[in-house]
Amino acid sequence: MSKASKTIVYLCFVSLLFFGIGQWVLGDEKKTVEPFAHPSRAVDQSIQYKINSYTSPEQKTAAQVAAKPIPPGYERKAESAGLALYASNDIQGILIQNKRSGYVWSSSPDEKTLEKDQLNTDWGSALRSPFLVEFFDESAMLRRGSYKSLGGKTAEIKQIQGGIAVTYNLETIGVTFTMEVRIEDDSLVVRFPDESIVEKGTGKLAFIQPFPFLGAVRKNEIPGYIFIPDGTGALIRFQNMHSQYDQAFDGRVYGMDEAVESPEDSFTREEERISIPVFGMVHGVKQNGFLGIIEDGKYNSRITAYPSGLNTEYYWASPKFMLRNAYFQPTSKNMGGFNTFQKDRNKEDLQVRYVFMNALDADYVGMAKTYRNYLEGQGVLSKKIEGQVNIPLRVEVLGADKEPGLLGTDLVKMTSFKEAEGIIDTLLKDGIPNITTVFRGWGSGGVNGNNPDKFPVPDLLGGAKGLKELQKNLNDKGVPLFLHNDYVNAHGSNGNFSSKTDGIRTIGNQVLRNFYRVWFDTESSGDMDVYFMNPKVAAGIAADDAERFEEMGIEAVAVDKAGWLLFSDWRPKNKMSRGKSAGEYEKLSQTLKSKVAKVGFYQPFEYLWKYSDQMFDLPVYSSQYMFSTDTVPFLQIVLHGYREYFAPHFNYNASPREYLLRMVEYGAYPSYYVTHDSSWKLKNTLSSHLFTSYFPDWRSDIKVTYDRMNTALKQVQDATIEQRNLLDWGVVETVYSNGVKIIVNYRTESIQQEGKMIPQMDFAVIGGE
Repeated sequence: MSKASKTIVYLCFVSLLFFGIGQWVLGDEKKTVEPFAHPSRAVDQSIQYKINSYTSPEQKTAAQVAAKPIPPGYERKAESAGLALYASNDIQGILIQNKRSGYVWSSSPDEKTLEKDQLNTDWGSALRSPFLVEFFDESAMLRRGSYKSLGGKTAEIKQIQGGIAVTYNLETIGVTFTMEVRIEDDSLVVRFPDESIVEKGTGKLAFIQPFPFLGAVRKNEIPGYIFIPDGTGALIRFQNMHSQYDQAFDGRVYGMDEAVESPEDSFTREEERISIPVFGMVHGVKQNGFLGIIEDGKYNSRITAYPSGLNTEYYWASPKFMLRNAYFQPTSKNMGGFNTFQKDRNKEDLQVRYVFMNALDADYVGMAKTYRNYLEGQGVLSKKIEGQVNIPLRVEVLGADKEPGLLGTDLVKMTSFKEAEGIIDTLLKDGIPNITTVFRGWGSGGVNGNNPDKFPVPDLLGGAKGLKELQKNLNDKGVPLFLHNDYVNAHGSNGNFSSKTDGIRTIGNQVLRNFYRVWFDTESSGDMDVYFMNPKVAAGIAADDAERFEEMGIEAVAVDKAGWLLFSDWRPKNKMSRGKSAGEYEKLSQTLKSKVAKVGFYQPFEYLWKYSDQMFDLPVYSSQYMFSTDTVPFLQIVLHGYREYFAPHFNYNASPREYLLRMVEYGAYPSYYVTHDSSWKLKNTLSSHLFTSYFPDWRSDIKVTYDRMNTALKQVQDATIEQRNLLDWGVVETVYSNGVKIIVNYRTESIQQEGKMIPQMDFAVIGGE
């Protein structure tokens, strides 16, 4: 196909895509239409709100869940003002009594309940076990076992402050470890001291799950749900009847480690990341619940949640501490090799905290508020300083990208510094008073160019002088300018970067890299190797950049990828664990904050929240697995009033009306990704997915969207989310700490609430201005 033919086909394709999105946004041929104007013929059907991208209303007639008595054979081992800990004689089971409510949580279902099912020997033992382990046998096969199935013996029981320390000996595989169980105020803390884990036999530990069946529920015999930290948050409600599932939730905290795992090891669809190390369970909504917080070992941990019907009839959830990784060891360039496992286990203490709740706090909102208070106590979060009148709008601008040329690559200019200022001036004139600007592709080679080498700033965009002028002029107008930076990927050997010495190596001692081609036109595009910088190397590069930024008068930096990717490095002479990698990214953050006024992160993991002045592209959906029943704004409940967070770009969402309502409901600020030049210029670049970035096409929509959202969210900018009530299918009420309520009506019919008529697919603010 000739280059001219490709161009014509590409333009036709982009035109069709843009036309489709345009019809979503505009609804007809008019230039602008209010996002809340809808066809009069729309038929309201509640079924469309019963999918798992929404939240279900709670049953108002749910009975009180009865507290079970302490059975014979259990002895009180410790107590606090809020909890009492009981344990069986051999410490195979524990009970936790909430002294405020009297409710008793058990580490395994009671025998009467277990007798209802014909469990096989392995699962019968597992459900009664204080832990599950997975281990590699002599053939490098991964196997699972429990206390009884692995010849478990309780070797020693010691009284410690607030509880007990129990040493278990798994005679079948020659493994010994100590599990400390203690009460702290309203929390149960379970800990495995690293030095207590001893392997003297054939088995090599891969995973440990403490009390995996704590609170396990058979079918829907107790009303409630499991909370999982999937994306923004998700629930797995207890049901008697449901579809047959062939997999459970098994997510790695802080995402996949591609130095060990392959993306092919995950589900086939793209998953949302786990940015917080928590999970939870509710027995009777607003009756009894707990939030599990992984405190130590979180960088090498997973969270599992099983629906009923998968191996057993029980719903259960637990942390899963990783002690070893399995991997494929290549032995030749043609992908020959063998499966093996990590020789030396991860050396670290492992600890999970269960915080128990009752009454009105016993739901996912209460869990989020509990976690918010926990992070505030840890110094991770602090309340926002009040001051802004209007909400911020994020305008992300692409400066340049590169495309294949006759000799090497050519730079494709999309927005110069002067043109970027023109875009912001236009929006200010349109009456948008609070704008956050992020400039992508400002450095050498553009957004996918010569990283980590960013200098010199391209003359095509205006050079260093133009960038300084943009910074000064926007600053004079009260508009912060964030320079987009990537401290994870390196392109080739730019900036003296050496993939062999500075790049991350996999557990099989191969340089970790991604291989890209420009989509749609691979014939004329050059191949591109993208490497991953060792986090310590990245921190050094960031320190050098910070000095340059200070010299240039740059006042804000937007950090991409380092916030939402976390890999280990397996270089033979200088290995780096995920925990150490996270520590280097924290140092990187501290360095930047010492030189610039603001640092923003894209989708940051929890350990970077303390350094994030603003958060970009915070997820507003879950992965919507088949076993998940609801999506909930757990992240937003934790963060609102503490951090400014922005939703992903509005102009790339296929359902703009619903998306605007979701942003209002979740308290997330709007974002647009735009360019001065037409999107078709990107057809031979790695930014070819930006098919609708042309600013003039979005100018009026930006104004309409901002004004609608600002009327609601400006009244709650500094308030925290205290309640979230499902008034009906598709009707959500969010209650803020300042007394303001925002009711969102997703339905295609008007509703009456608190004396106000809320039109179809609209919202109302109650108690505000």
